[in-house]
Amino acid sequence: MRSATYRSAAPLAALLCFLSMSWLYGWGDHALYEDILRWYGVVPFRFPFVDISGSLAAWECARQGVDVILSDPCDVLHRGYSYSPLWMAASPIPLGVRDTMPVGWCLDLLFIGSLTVLPPPRRPAELVVVLAATLSTMVVFALERANPDILLFMMVLAAGLLAECRASVRLIGYGLALLAALLKYYPIMALITVFRERPPRFLAIAIALTSALAVFWVKYHTEIAEGLPGIAHGPYNTDLFAAKNLPFLLGEAATNIAAPSSWGRLVGRTFAAAIYATMIGVCWVVCRRLLSSGELAAALASLSGLERTLLVIGCAVIVGCFFAGQSIGYRGVFLLMVIPGLLGISRAPASRNLRAVGTGASGVIVLLMWGECFRLGLYRGLELHGVPAAITGQLGFYFWLIRELGWWWIVAVMLGVLADFLRVSPIVQAVSPLFSRRVLRAG
Repeated sequence: MRSATYRSAAPLAALLCFLSMSWLYGWGDHALYEDILRWYGVVPFRFPFVDISGSLAAWECARQGVDVILSDPCDVLHRGYSYSPLWMAASPIPLGVRDTMPVGWCLDLLFIGSLTVLPPPRRPAELVVVLAATLSTMVVFALERANPDILLFMMVLAAGLLAECRASVRLIGYGLALLAALLKYYPIMALITVFRERPPRFLAIAIALTSALAVFWVKYHTEIAEGLPGIAHGPYNTDLFAAKNLPFLLGEAATNIAAPSSWGRLVGRTFAAAIYATMIGVCWVVCRRLLSSGELAAALASLSGLERTLLVIGCAVIVGCFFAGQSIGYRGVFLLMVIPGLLGISRAPASRNLRAVGTGASGVIVLLMWGECFRLGLYRGLELHGVPAAITGQLGFYFWLIRELGWWWIVAVMLGVLADFLRVSPIVQAVSPLFSRRVLRAG
């Protein structure tokens, strides 16, 4: 009974909030609907589900023979279509902008339903963490926009479930993860689960996946190159998360300070590179400390199969996005896959320090998922109390700095999880002795 309650509590809470907000928009007070979203840290558009509207608009214009990569006249914002051209292959499906509301509503309900298959919390404190993450700004933002990332979340989640099945069924999971990658590129990181296979099978699957990617590139490389500049990027102090936010913004500040000098730009770039190298070094140190004692490996081994698989997949996706470029906040829905595994580490039969890492990482993730609510709430509160702009800027900078350091620490922990997963994988275990022998011979 308790297990069923823990499993269903967060999805039911999300469903209740979603239905309440849907009623409020459809038959209630629009002003209150928008005020709630602003309180959450989400800037409302004039209608919900604007992101899936853009994807449906791309289909609509594609059926009319319009090239939507640079600009889409069927879209309310005339946004160019920067996702994979494979999405256009499904344009014969008779859906368009007029279907935004039912498609967005169904997509959100499916996402909420998919949360029931995530590993459930096992303690009251863990349930609080999962509830806070499920109802966070990042998740609300994704649902309010009905962003295609929630569809990819469900596809990757299904691939993770299939990864726990027998070998023939796992192939379906790999195909599903590959399809998700071909739709929006970044889910390719979910294919890290292939490393669980034995070497002969790993090589066969790797060749098949590489061949599929090569065919995709040959067929669509022109459209891919045209769409890449439209991938999200922007200022380093908004809701976008990325490795470059911290060093690049500090580098810009150093450039501005040294601006009177002809060396200003060089100073800024050097400073940014030094900060980036320092943070990479910190990640290396954290990983070594996590891996050196062997306790992390034991803690991960104590997790259930699904907890461990989703933890690895979620870590791979978030780490890949973090270093590849800037990601809009709604991509943080993949953190929902990471939290159950971290909570499992917090209760594992390991040292107090490692359990504290699991607990602390879970808590920091929740704070990051609410980060935009806190950031915009801080500015609203300071403005309401008439705080001078200079002090507001200083406090905003400190908040941003703490948030970025939080992201780097979480990523360092995730890298430790991924390093341990790869270290014990069959293919790495098979290759390591060969590599060691070659090193010894060379010496």
